[in-house]
Amino acid sequence: MRTYFKTIALFFLVIMASGVLGAVILVNMALKGLPDHQRLANYQPALSSTIYASDGRQIGLFARQNRSYVPIEQVPDHVIAAFMAAEDKDFYTHSGVDLMGVARAIVFNVSNIGEKRMQGASTITQQVAENVLLQDAARDSTFDKILAKISEGLVSIRIEEVLNKDQIMEIYVNQIFLGFRSYGVQAAAQTYFGKDVRDLTIAEAAFLGALPKGPNNYNPVRHKDRAVSRRNWVIGRMAENGFITAQQAAAAIAEPLNVTPNPRGSWTDPEAGEFVEEVRRDIIRRFGKDAPYTRGFIIRSTVDLDKQRAAREALIANLNRLDPRRSRGFSGPVGMMSVKGEWARRLARAKYSRPDPRAQLALVLDDAQSFGLANGSKIAIPQADQDWASRSSRPLFDGALVWLGRRDDGTLQLQRHQGIQGALVSVDVHTGSVIAMVGGLDVEDSGFNRATQAKRQPGSSFKPIIYAAALEQGLTPDTKISDEKIQGGGWSPENYDRRFYGTMTLRQGLVMSRNTVTVRIARKIGMRRVADFARRFGVYDNLPNDLTMALGAGETTVLRLTSAFAVFPNGGRYIPPVFYDRLQDPRGRTVWRSDRRSCPACEGALNEAAGPPQMDPWGVQVVSPRTAWEMTSILRDVVLRGTGRGVDFGRPIAGKTGTTSDYKDAWFVGFSPSISTGVYVGYDLPRTIYEGASGGPVAGPIFKQYMIAAHEGRPIEEFTLSPEVKREIEAEERMNVIAELQTNPSDLRPKPSQEIAIKPDPNPITKPVEAPPPSTIVTEEPPPPVAPAPEPKAETRG
Repeated sequence: MRTYFKTIALFFLVIMASGVLGAVILVNMALKGLPDHQRLANYQPALSSTIYASDGRQIGLFARQNRSYVPIEQVPDHVIAAFMAAEDKDFYTHSGVDLMGVARAIVFNVSNIGEKRMQGASTITQQVAENVLLQDAARDSTFDKILAKISEGLVSIRIEEVLNKDQIMEIYVNQIFLGFRSYGVQAAAQTYFGKDVRDLTIAEAAFLGALPKGPNNYNPVRHKDRAVSRRNWVIGRMAENGFITAQQAAAAIAEPLNVTPNPRGSWTDPEAGEFVEEVRRDIIRRFGKDAPYTRGFIIRSTVDLDKQRAAREALIANLNRLDPRRSRGFSGPVGMMSVKGEWARRLARAKYSRPDPRAQLALVLDDAQSFGLANGSKIAIPQADQDWASRSSRPLFDGALVWLGRRDDGTLQLQRHQGIQGALVSVDVHTGSVIAMVGGLDVEDSGFNRATQAKRQPGSSFKPIIYAAALEQGLTPDTKISDEKIQGGGWSPENYDRRFYGTMTLRQGLVMSRNTVTVRIARKIGMRRVADFARRFGVYDNLPNDLTMALGAGETTVLRLTSAFAVFPNGGRYIPPVFYDRLQDPRGRTVWRSDRRSCPACEGALNEAAGPPQMDPWGVQVVSPRTAWEMTSILRDVVLRGTGRGVDFGRPIAGKTGTTSDYKDAWFVGFSPSISTGVYVGYDLPRTIYEGASGGPVAGPIFKQYMIAAHEGRPIEEFTLSPEVKREIEAEERMNVIAELQTNPSDLRPKPSQEIAIKPDPNPITKPVEAPPPSTIVTEEPPPPVAPAPEPKAETRG
């Protein structure tokens, strides 16, 4: 008997020793593969970036995982209590591993062997360790699972040594997956309830607290009863643990679960699609390709949604007027073909009427995921094509033959209609903020923004840059310039009306948009100087040394030219256009802002005697304030009595029309004292809009309709003359009076001082004229002097 007991005792000793040895071995194995827990001290999850309009309305989200970071101090106590009640009620007292919880789980699981769902004992700290540091741990076999749990416990203990409880909880509430592509409580609150986490009720917080165990199991759409039951269980646990009162619990249980999940990955408000895309491109350029999806930026864009809507309405309404038969949707496949066997050889032999010379025939393949080309290659079907076809009720399918068009960046997409297109950009002249931008009629379908990506010839709308350069070189608005025909050099630029009016002033030359006057000015100051001013104004980077460029033969974008015109009402200062004025990190710290000016005096106490703090002017001075004022005066005359007089609507407006050869492109770019706006109209594959389609009647109505809406409700502003320029002009007038008296001393009568204002042209222009740009370099001899030409007679043009 004694031998028997010895044997039994020895057996248990062996078992205990084996268990201890096994535990030591497992712990050693777990220790070898532990990640560096110090990483959590600087842990930053991949955060989605949110973009807002200027009035604070959200217009976009950049996300691979929908996650919005929220600091722990902004998470209400009852939200934290809901997760603690459901997951780890003793979170703030244990050291990372809840030993009592482990013991309870072991007892429960041993006594319920065979149950499908076993009870776990992971603390919130362990879940952080699992989700952040141990994501790649193998869990295929039972041994792997045991080893993973030991690793979780060891890492959790180390985490508690590095971070305090609030830091761990902050990682948890921003990292946890809560269903419908939502990571973290802020994203989940927006997805399920459409509100900020700070506005959640106890019942809503309890529902979110119920989700970590299995978001799909408590899906409020498919399993609403199950979701309500789990939510009520969490509410009960919150009351049981003293997180809420019994009365609060009863009220929360009685509250209905009103959930309409709105899963949002990357999304864009259709009204501001061009803006969101331009912001995304700019952030990638500044911070790297993953920045919009991982940095959690809070982006304050410059778009004014009311003006954006007005811009889109103006463009669409007037383009429909120009092309009422324009087709908007995908017209469907042009034929069918089998996708089996040698489809590329059959595709190469297919004969269909080509819509334009650049179009390529393609075959839809791979469950409508690929386009097959005649050379046997495949390209992925862009999502924009899938969306466009679906919206037209003609979804793509295997075997469909379709035409592909080539975009400016070389990529292929479904051939869009070749109807009339256009773009509009509107900029705040004092800050460079782009407040409205429409890139075309179907920018969402094509992904092509004609406001920033289409490079077209501006025609006569480039002339103000040349005239500004001339004024900077000493010419004046009253300088006399010949409008005679230019002879010699193999090129003779024509005026729009094929007529020549002899000598006229520089002001008249721009108001009448005379090509011969412009070419003579460009030749006088030199094309290199013109190119330099074009670069200063941001219109061109490197303008060729070619006189044809003086008539707008170079290519630029609507955005560039609109920002250039903003120089004139801004006192001669150029401000690069911006699509967002402030970029903040998830904690609200400014990462980037458009206005880089500093104001040390703004931070101190206000000194009433000294007046308000003074800041440096915004932008770069590219022309003098005097030149900017004189150009504003001349361009005001263009609207009042020149080629742009159709856009006048009773407010101070200045601007310039533009038309290219064969009437392929029509422009109007102009400004009020506070807003600069540019409009372009033309076909993507350049062709004549219609005979006589100049900038005034084609682009002008779009500009006018938008500017009326943009200024609605605003007080009338006048173009103002700075005190410095006013003193300069008055000094010149006094010098002129003195010179006149010295020339004619008998005339001693005092002359009344002239009011400094934009004065009307003494020779009003009644016929709008424009000219297409030439295509070759011109050289000529100075023409002989000619007598002033009589004022042109009014003509009517259709």
